[in-house]
Amino acid sequence: MLRIEQLGKQYKSQGKGQAVVALNDINLEVSKGQIFGIIGRSGAGKSTLLRTLNLLERPSQGRIWMEGEDITTFDGQQLHNLRQRIGMVFQHFNLLYAKTVVENIAFPLKLSGKYTVPEINARVAELLELVGLQDQGSKYPSQLSGGQKQRVGIARALANYPHLLLCDEATSALDPETTQAILRLLLDINQKLGLTIVLITHEMQVIRTICDKVAVIDAGEIVELGDVVDVFLHPQHAVTQSLVAENQALDLSVLERSDQDPDRHLLRLSYVGSSTHEPIITRIAAQTGIDIAILQGVIGRIKDTPYGQLLVELHSTQAQSHSVERLLLNAGVSVARINAGGVH
Repeated sequence: MLRIEQLGKQYKSQGKGQAVVALNDINLEVSKGQIFGIIGRSGAGKSTLLRTLNLLERPSQGRIWMEGEDITTFDGQQLHNLRQRIGMVFQHFNLLYAKTVVENIAFPLKLSGKYTVPEINARVAELLELVGLQDQGSKYPSQLSGGQKQRVGIARALANYPHLLLCDEATSALDPETTQAILRLLLDINQKLGLTIVLITHEMQVIRTICDKVAVIDAGEIVELGDVVDVFLHPQHAVTQSLVAENQALDLSVLERSDQDPDRHLLRLSYVGSSTHEPIITRIAAQTGIDIAILQGVIGRIKDTPYGQLLVELHSTQAQSHSVERLLLNAGVSVARINAGGVH
């Protein structure tokens, strides 16, 4: 669906200084029907990257392939046609406040010049139902809540039957409850229409809720890339670890005492899928005769996949603790040994 090769973007600096590098050697692939998340701190380059995908920002080098075409070569009518195949949802809605909800959604359809008035009316009615605003069509944006405004923005972005939907921090201006409702709507649209979605965010919770794959961007470079389950449960880069930690329930302050007792062993256990709800620890404790104390734990979902993370403590010899680790690994549990220096 979408392939990005060695993409770079530089901006001219003021005066005679060096150019400012916004993106450097970006390589990504997004499959058809996938929800792909790009996460990073403010200034990391994620908005610039997203805007290159519809050429609102022209890359300085590299290629962007969409459905087999190198869109970086597009101009004029080709560029106009491309942007009709790509919908975009904005952080602050970007609605036309002098127009009603119906008029906002109809605007890109009229602009395309492809549709008759009855076709436009039918499409608008279909989209209002899709986003749950059937009874709000005659209202103006100033009469809507933030969540309703974003639903209008989503409906407008879908008007021209796009192949790709770009979401630029689409939930960051919303409260937590409304954020979850909008994320459920995007997931529903993805599943019903098979629509490919690329979204950027600074919140790991957004990635965890609806994305299939995630790229972590820092200082204009992709520092980590993979399936959300793998990146969330086993972050490798320091930036990813920091982002995940903000969304984690485990408190590793217990590490302060972990190296003072050689027979005290702390393990972080990660479960994915059906093993999340199985009594694995109980079975292993009974099998080995070793007490396994659960200090902390969280069970949740990463999109459609159940997962669990537990912080457990063993009072045992080093050999016994390694025996427990092997049994856990054989049961499909990922194990990380923890000490005062961190996770290993």
